[in-house]
Amino acid sequence: MMTDDAAGREADVVIVGSGAAGLMAAVEAADAGASVIVLESEPQTGGSTRLSGAYVALCETPLEPGTREELYEDLIHSHHDDCQEDLSRLYVDEALATFRRLDELGIRFVRTFRFAHMSKPWAHELSGDEMGGGAEIVTKLEVAARTRGVRIETGVRASRLTAEHGRVTGVLARRSGWELAWRARRGVVIASGGFTRSPELTRNFGRPGAENILPLTGQGSRGDGLVMGMGLGAGIAYVTAGVAPTAPSDPETGKGAMVLYAGAIAVNREGRRFCRESELYIDTCWALLAQPGAVCAQVYDSRMRAHYGQTMMGKVLTGFREFEAPTVAVLADKLAAEGFDAAGVVAAVERWNAQVATGRDEDFGRTNLVGEAGELLPIAEGPFHAVICKAGTTHFNGGLTVDTTMSVRNVFGEVIPGLYAAGEVTGGFHGAGYMSGTFVGMALIFGRVGGISAARPGPVLVA
Repeated sequence: MMTDDAAGREADVVIVGSGAAGLMAAVEAADAGASVIVLESEPQTGGSTRLSGAYVALCETPLEPGTREELYEDLIHSHHDDCQEDLSRLYVDEALATFRRLDELGIRFVRTFRFAHMSKPWAHELSGDEMGGGAEIVTKLEVAARTRGVRIETGVRASRLTAEHGRVTGVLARRSGWELAWRARRGVVIASGGFTRSPELTRNFGRPGAENILPLTGQGSRGDGLVMGMGLGAGIAYVTAGVAPTAPSDPETGKGAMVLYAGAIAVNREGRRFCRESELYIDTCWALLAQPGAVCAQVYDSRMRAHYGQTMMGKVLTGFREFEAPTVAVLADKLAAEGFDAAGVVAAVERWNAQVATGRDEDFGRTNLVGEAGELLPIAEGPFHAVICKAGTTHFNGGLTVDTTMSVRNVFGEVIPGLYAAGEVTGGFHGAGYMSGTFVGMALIFGRVGGISAARPGPVLVA
């Protein structure tokens, strides 16, 4: 029988979620002198971050000295000039400090990449020698948090916020079937991720059919934090605009696949290309959703396959069902058994190879493998491969309304005292668009700010 230990469920700061945002907030709050408890709904820490390649867009670093103004302009452009601009400004202003902080914690980037919508290679990458980038980030942040005395409780699913006299005082959460109260003397930080695994929320906020987008996220991405905040009157920002697919995914295994960035072409069931494959994966996925059956095949050769395996995306987005054949014609026949037009697939590859030879993609204007990096390759070296995909997602972009201290604002624009949020559960930063490397970047940067803000001495609650 479980005994009640209220004292053990009280701290200066209570954080809901243990992904990059939650763990970063925990480290910063602890270093600011606060006692911290992190509640994680799942058996394992890390959330969706653990599953990601974790490119992080940063500026003014030793690896990419481009200025904050340049990155800011790229952010606003990638957000289609429709976002909460003070959050974009906060992002670039805190980028270098976050890079240095991560370095102090043993999280060290080794190279940069230039993706779509980037004027410079802002996306910083970890080596991936021992584990995927996201797994390395949360693993090292968890070590740093525990070393600082942070208590991390797994298998504890928060459901409601508690408040007294207009100030958030803690959360109600279930552990081993029991609903218990966790008290926060200074503040609560919601860092519980998004709602990609909630068909109800996706259906309510997304475009028609959005609930069919395949989630590639952590199992805890059920929208708990969003509902908790809304239940207390929190405002929401860009939620509908943020419901979007972000990665082609194998519907059979649920695994993401981005061999497009290694040179593959995407063909629909008729065997026709339908997009510029080097564009941001959100754009590729929206184009995919408009195809017959909302399905495509990425077609590539052995050289592209080998190159993909050496990239961070190839190390993280793997495990999908792959077709292999000694010739393109045989591969097309295998795809025909899955509902694709074999003659169309062969013709698409032949046309692609002919256009690569002339140096001009007359159909969609593709000039590089990804963004503006990498030279185009013909699909010419056997064996040949394909993966069938539908539109999946690694995250949604909208959520709770926050200001530049990560304080949550209510529907009237007023601060909800004692309540902060960071990471995917927040809205406004991405607005109506997205740039690669800014999702984990946002979690880390805004998690730092949220942790510091929540730990700040103020009206302290007493029992």
